[in-house]
Amino acid sequence: MTTTTLCDELIWGEGLRVRGGTVWSSDTQAGQLLEIDSDGVRRRPLESPTNGTWFLPDGRLAAARWRDKRIDVLVDGEFQHYADLSDLVRDTLGDMTGAPCGRLYVDELGADPHSGAPIGRVLAVDRDGSARVAADGLRFPNGLAVVGDSLIVAETHGACLTAFDIVDDTGTLENRRTWADLAEIFTPRFRPDGIWPVADGSIWVAATEGEAFVRLYGNEVVDCVPTPGEFAISCCLDGAALYISASRSTDPQLSLLTEALPQKKVCGRIARVDVSP
Repeated sequence: MTTTTLCDELIWGEGLRVRGGTVWSSDTQAGQLLEIDSDGVRRRPLESPTNGTWFLPDGRLAAARWRDKRIDVLVDGEFQHYADLSDLVRDTLGDMTGAPCGRLYVDELGADPHSGAPIGRVLAVDRDGSARVAADGLRFPNGLAVVGDSLIVAETHGACLTAFDIVDDTGTLENRRTWADLAEIFTPRFRPDGIWPVADGSIWVAATEGEAFVRLYGNEVVDCVPTPGEFAISCCLDGAALYISASRSTDPQLSLLTEALPQKKVCGRIARVDVSP
């Protein structure tokens, strides 16, 4: 298993995506959108930081402006308005994914994400910019993935992956069920953040404090990429290349999430790992 570091000068890389040989990531804490290719790293400073990202069927990059409660698209190097979610969203926006038809799913973390209360939601956003609540009662919804006719949601504070059926052309979510229980497979420290589906039906999962990226098929562990000492945040698969984002505290005396991150005493990296497709 060969690992190549692509960038090690960031704080917290979310929304990891790959298209046309370019790796994209939102450094949510630095307020930058990163583009990484063979020429190096380009940093796009943002007044309004992005979080989750997704490429629309027409090739435009959609990005969740997590503080401003809207989705914008990148056109000719500039962000343009796509969907205003301020009438629906009570808190900040998180990760995002899309269906082949162009519908986006984006999650709202919840008003008190550290409590573990089931108050997070998933919104469905159609191509005309209209939006509605597709699912609620979620425990810090995070990574999202469309797998066939299902939407998989990483519930960080539930330490599980939750599946919904995507019903008809409206994108309604029904038949909620547990797809994988990370607390049962590993320990409660293995709480999911970003996720990415594999063609065989398995899913790569960034397992946060579990310090690993794990490939699961339900409760079966298929593969694992350890990141000792690093908090696993986001992942994206491109063929046999798994792109990962992980961060660590630069001060071992500080707790990563509650102390180091607010003080920006955090160092992140984005890497490519050769894995089995």
